[in-house]
Amino acid sequence: MTRKLPKRATKGERAYVREIQRVSAFDLVEQGRGQVLSPEEYPEPLTRFLRREQTMVHVKLSSATKRKLQACSRQTGVPIDRLARLWIEQGIERDAG
Repeated sequence: MTRKLPKRATKGERAYVREIQRVSAFDLVEQGRGQVLSPEEYPEPLTRFLRREQTMVHVKLSSATKRKLQACSRQTGVPIDRLARLWIEQGIERDAG
């Protein structure tokens, strides 16, 4: 099971992120440069980012669960992200079985 590494950000993506970090959305609206877009109208750097994020799931853990996960990771030597994935897969199999 090999994992693909995410592609490096392109020059356009880096410029787009710098622009977002520099100017807030409220300032853009105030200046008349902000607008609401449909997903088909998103700029290319944003659509590429969203395509990469489509396969990801972000999980928020309670602090107790995170400590438990870290302790288990230290004991087994398995990285936290892989261990979390295993826990989720086992939970799905339990619920499906």
